[in-house]
Amino acid sequence: MFRSFAAAIILVSCLTAAGWAQSSSTDVAAASSPTRSAAKGVAKTKPAEAGPCQIGVIPIAGNLFLVEKFGPIKLTDTYEQASVDRWALDELVVSRVRAAVPGMLVRRLPFTKEELATQPKPLPRLGHDENIREFAKYVARGRNCERYVVVHRHGGSRREFGIGISKHYLGINAQLFAMMYIRVYDGRTFQLINEAPALMDENTFVNRMKYHLGGPSRTIDLAMFPEKAADAVANPVLRDGVREMLTMSLDKTLPGVLRRQAGEAAR
Repeated sequence: MFRSFAAAIILVSCLTAAGWAQSSSTDVAAASSPTRSAAKGVAKTKPAEAGPCQIGVIPIAGNLFLVEKFGPIKLTDTYEQASVDRWALDELVVSRVRAAVPGMLVRRLPFTKEELATQPKPLPRLGHDENIREFAKYVARGRNCERYVVVHRHGGSRREFGIGISKHYLGINAQLFAMMYIRVYDGRTFQLINEAPALMDENTFVNRMKYHLGGPSRTIDLAMFPEKAADAVANPVLRDGVREMLTMSLDKTLPGVLRRQAGEAAR
């Protein structure tokens, strides 16, 4: 049942093996300055960190940027994707986890495209935690962390999914979006102990109207919409907008989601 459903959303999301491929395992040292960090490109790859830790991070912001054109009916929708490794989105995620728990030992847990090809892929939609849990257990094998944090793409209240840009056939503007979800698992039992969508403001009715896609998004000039998905890669407005929304939403959400873990670790 999972395989058939996953196959269906491959057409409209980033759930391909390439989409889950990770970029460099080096964290962005200057995450508070997204533009400067991204401009440097992907840092040189270091060996994976080993040993026990307090929080192990499995970031699935990934290297994909989606370009979506919505027609009058779903059958006329088109979806393209571009690789944006140089934007260093996974590294940004790890750096924001570190910033949320100062003084705690945080390690990034890497995984490869080849590993994902042989494992049940996590289905980043609400209500399908079991698939994500199994994936986290696989990535965390041989590790010894007190908690595991999975930050993955998810869909909002409309057709947009994950990270990208969209436009409607009658729209006069485009929508840039960066929608992520956070799940925290116990390091021994892998029981889900906390979860939340990454939001830039409190989850209130007013803010849901403000971010009408159901997650972090902003209206931008239609001239910024790329003619081809590959054109998005070198567009600093799209790059910086995505990184800014990721930073704001993770900084707003992670401290509350991880507060229980920090308190337990201190006892």
